[in-house]
Parts: sequence; structure tokens; C-alpha cells
Amino acid sequence: MLKTKRKLLLTLVVVGISILSLNAQNRIHSPYSRYGLGELQQYSNSRYTAMGGLGYAERNSTSVNVLNPASYMSFDSLSFVFEGGLTSNFVTSETSFPVSLSQKSNYTSLAYMCFGFPINRWWKGSFGLLPYSSVGYNITEYQNLAHFGNVKSTFEGDGGINQFFIGQAFRINKNLSLGINISYLFGGIDRTQKVYFPDSAFTYNTKDFRSTNYGAFNFNFGLQYFKGMGKDYTLGAGLTFSNAMNASTTSDQYAYSFSETYTGTEYVHDTVTNSTQTDVSGTIHIPLNLGIGLSVEKNNKWLLGADLNLQNWANFTNNGVSEPELSNSMRISVGGEIKPDNYSSKYFKRISYRAGFHYTNVNLKINGTQINEFAVSFGLGLPLRKSKSTINLGVEYGNRGTTDNSLIKENFTKITIGFSAYDFWFFKRKYD
Repeated sequence: MLKTKRKLLLTLVVVGISILSLNAQNRIHSPYSRYGLGELQQYSNSRYTAMGGLGYAERNSTSVNVLNPASYMSFDSLSFVFEGGLTSNFVTSETSFPVSLSQKSNYTSLAYMCFGFPINRWWKGSFGLLPYSSVGYNITEYQNLAHFGNVKSTFEGDGGINQFFIGQAFRINKNLSLGINISYLFGGIDRTQKVYFPDSAFTYNTKDFRSTNYGAFNFNFGLQYFKGMGKDYTLGAGLTFSNAMNASTTSDQYAYSFSETYTGTEYVHDTVTNSTQTDVSGTIHIPLNLGIGLSVEKNNKWLLGADLNLQNWANFTNNGVSEPELSNSMRISVGGEIKPDNYSSKYFKRISYRAGFHYTNVNLKINGTQINEFAVSFGLGLPLRKSKSTINLGVEYGNRGTTDNSLIKENFTKITIGFSAYDFWFFKRKYD
């Protein structure tokens, strides 16, 4: 009993540290995060990332599949599952306008932290902390305007939104399960725009800064149906639905004129452009999300699946105002894994080998051009000796965007390292 209390205390400490870590870190550097709520983070733990980001029709007793909360019914009745992971992203950004340029960036962040546990035979639960969206960009634009000459504009943004979720799953019958994730979205995004007038000696530069905090509850419902086919095969189907929601925001905004020294020091000028607004309430509308998936599995040998996700981001509004750059998104994922022999005495036969790909119409249409993303993925599940715990490695290689129409193409390599710990917390040992 004492050990169980210590584990629970450790769990709470880890979650607290994770919340602080997620709030502090800047997870991306992408000009495409300038729009809407930033770059949406498609959650997949390292196991499912390696299979192209599958999840709607997948379940596993040693893994927490947040994509479909109905999957929690796969947890053993006496076990506790912990999963955590880190992601490193290496990005090369390219543009051909006005000249060919490229820039490299990389960053590492906490990818996820989740827990799964049984409540009774027909009721299982989960909770955890995940990223929802990320913002990180620094853009410079030049124009030539009458009466002002050359004009330089800079746009900067950082921050993001996280989600803490509590999930529940219920067995309807031996084939069908129902689940729900109740999530609280929280976080903040800072955006700054500066305009410089280097050719006009009598015109001050201007700066507009807005800091927005977000808070909202979201509900994600899931269904899973599995049917055995003979002795060795199982067919699976999954469906998820997240309701459209209105999220509350509070913003601080200030604008002023300034001059700047060669060292970057700003001197604010007392002009009519100065204004400050604090704790301004607002509302954003986040559209509904629909996902469906199918899978086929040869028990303890191999798995193959496909997912489709749709979300109508064209309906996104910020205080009733839509953003013309946002469009409806679609994501197709295909992947699977092979497990040569779970019970072999040879270690390499007990390793899970995974691969997949995904194609996404990102929720952006800029300069009349739809932004797309394509990536292939692969990975390994490395079992630990005398345990159901595993170390999971996932690698994604792909690209987003295009250099056409003065846009930017991003080539990325994303590496996810995860740890899945499986423990019998609810089993009373005779000897310890």
C-alpha cells in the first residue's frame, strides 16, 4: 500500500513538472504557424507515429491510444500503463522568391505524457498531457510605398496551446466499446508586428503587440468495434467525433510609435498612436473534428490499418471574424507493424517493426495555393527483458508546402523516442 501511494505521488509530481515544461517551451519554428491557432499537433505516441499516425481503429494493452478513447478498454484489469516521449524536429526551409534561400532549424520538446488504468472489468480510464497547437515564427517583408519609400515589416509569434485530458472507456458488449476524452485546452500565444520606415526621416516606426490566453473544455467521443475472424484474425473499425466549441480568450494589446538605435534599443514616443488594452475578453470558434479508421490484425503477428481525419477549419472565427487563409483539412494515414515472434527466446524476433505514411491537406490556403504535407515513417518497438514495458522509436521524414507562388517549402525529419511502462499496480503480491 505504501509503495502504491509513493507511485501515485510520483505520478502527480511528473504531471506537474510536465505542465510547467509544456508552458515554457517553444515547440516549432515555422512561418505556417502564423495563422489561426498555429500549427496543429497531430497526437500520436511513438508507436503509432511510426505507423503513419494511425489510431482510430487500434488498441493495445500496453499503450495509451488517445486518438480514440474507446481503445482504453484494452487495458488489463490489474495493470497500470505509463507513456512518455520526447520529439526532436530537424527542419530545412526553402524559398525561391525573390532569390533561392534556405534555413535550418531544430528543436526538442516533450511530446506527450499519458497514464492508463482499469477501474473495473467494463470500465477503464486514462489521463495525461498533450500539445494541441504550437506557434513559432519570425518573418520579414519589404514593400515600396508612395510617400514613404521602402517599408520593412516584421512579424513574430511564439507560444501554443496544450491540453490536459481525462478519458473514460466503457464496454458495451464483447465487440463494442465507447469512450470519451474530456480535455481542457489552455495556453497563450504572443504576436508582434513592427513596421519600419527607413527612407522617411520624419515618420516613426510602429509596433503592435498582442498576448492572448486561451481556455476551453473539449469533448472527444470514440467508438471501436472488433470482430474475430477464425482463430487468428481480428477486424477492427473506429470512429471519433469532437464537437465544435467556443473557447474563451483574454488579451493584452498595446501599440506605440518608436525609434530604434543600431543596437536594437527602442525609444517610445508619446504620440496619438499609443494605446493599451488589458484583459480584453473574446471568443474563438474551433470547428468539429471527425475521424474514421479500419484495421486488420493477425494476432501477435502483424497489423495493418488506415485512417481518415476531416476538420472544417474554414469555419474558424476569432471574435466573429474568419481568417481567409484557413481552409478545411484532410489527413489520410496508412501503416502497420510486424511482430515476428512475441514468445521467441531470440531478442530480435520479439522486436516490433513498424512503417507507414500520411498525406495531409493542411488547414491553410495561402496565395490561392493549398498547403499539403506528405511524410513516410518507420520505427521499432524494443521490449525490455522480463517485462511488457517497451522503448519505442519513431522517425518521420517528409515535407510541407511549396516554393511556388512565393511560398515556403519545409523539409523535416522528426524523431520521437517514447517509453511505455507496464506495471501490475493492482495485483497483491504474496512476496515482495
